[in-house]
Amino acid sequence: MNTLQQTKGYESFSKTLVKQTAQSLIDEASQGNIDTLSTLAHIEFMAQVIEMAKEELRQRAVNELDAYGAEAKIGVVKHGVTFKQKESGVRYNFENTPAWSEIKSKEDAIATERKALEDQLKMLKSKQTILDESTGELIELHPAIKTSKTTVEITLAK
Repeated sequence: MNTLQQTKGYESFSKTLVKQTAQSLIDEASQGNIDTLSTLAHIEFMAQVIEMAKEELRQRAVNELDAYGAEAKIGVVKHGVTFKQKESGVRYNFENTPAWSEIKSKEDAIATERKALEDQLKMLKSKQTILDESTGELIELHPAIKTSKTTVEITLAK
């Protein structure tokens, strides 16, 4: 974990430094200098600490950048990191337009129909042919192709 502790002494941060630090951790684990599971436990712990602190600190940073006036919109640099105030998460509500609401309703109905078909396809073990009673058409159904990736679940104790 020496690599993570070294970050406290950095004067400046960059994407290049992120890559170098990550690669250093990977190299240390690959060479057997650090235990992979212990290192991953430390990283998961820090990731959760960072996630919890980041939102509150980001809001405090918005308030702190207010003191910089117009410069806050251009960017304030500290430790090689640029902090800039900007609008994000803009949302629009279109429900006050009947034409939009009608299209959205149709879209939702089709999505519901698709999800029902997907659920049916997930349960199939072999190809089936069904009759669409509304059209009289025979429809071939094929089992869904399942793919997955093996990973490690990491759970911190409460």
